[in-house]
Amino acid sequence: MNDFHFNKNFKIFTTLFVLLTLILSFVTYQKYQSLEFYFRLICIPSLMVLYFVTSEQKNKLYLFSLACATVSNVFFLSNESMFLKYGLIAFLIYRIITLIIVIKKSQKLTLFSVAIGSIFFLFPLLYFIVLIEDSVGQSFFVGLINIVLVSFLGGMALTNYLLENNFKHISLLTSTLLYTFLVLIFVIQKFYVFIQVLDPMGIIVLMAAHYFFCVYLLLAEKQKDSNQ
Repeated sequence: MNDFHFNKNFKIFTTLFVLLTLILSFVTYQKYQSLEFYFRLICIPSLMVLYFVTSEQKNKLYLFSLACATVSNVFFLSNESMFLKYGLIAFLIYRIITLIIVIKKSQKLTLFSVAIGSIFFLFPLLYFIVLIEDSVGQSFFVGLINIVLVSFLGGMALTNYLLENNFKHISLLTSTLLYTFLVLIFVIQKFYVFIQVLDPMGIIVLMAAHYFFCVYLLLAEKQKDSNQ
């Protein structure tokens, strides 16, 4: 962690990312829709810059996944089913790429251990997605795939953490737990009852999940470099 935690660029862009996240959560709560749109456009790209200036490997696939996450973040502003579907597809692309990254970085996992770990994430998430099946319409299938992939990522994160308890795997597990919590917030807000404070809370949870995954990747890259 010390390899980049005290790096000047890392600290500067972490501060910028946190500041943008807090501003975005504030304008979301206050319903300044035009400002919210622009801050949604720049918040995740600021994380892209943080990764780019910190990483020595500069994983282009990960940078592309963050671009997809940005598109998803903007589409989720709308309540229209068509834009919701596009947002879910963009997030699905992000999720597939992050899964590929974690699989490549995980050398000690077995399919059985990951499947067992995934169960702890899959059943509660499936429960939430089934509850809103009628509401999401054509987006249900895309949402279901997202749930399965998040659960699989959760299984890998949990297994990695149990096999090797270090900050890298704590970061991945934290990111996955935050994504799981985000599903609950999304379901409540979009399809049950609107609670105003959950909107900015969802922004903070989402951005924190992205940030901890970025930290995981940076640590994984540093570990690979030190082993070579």
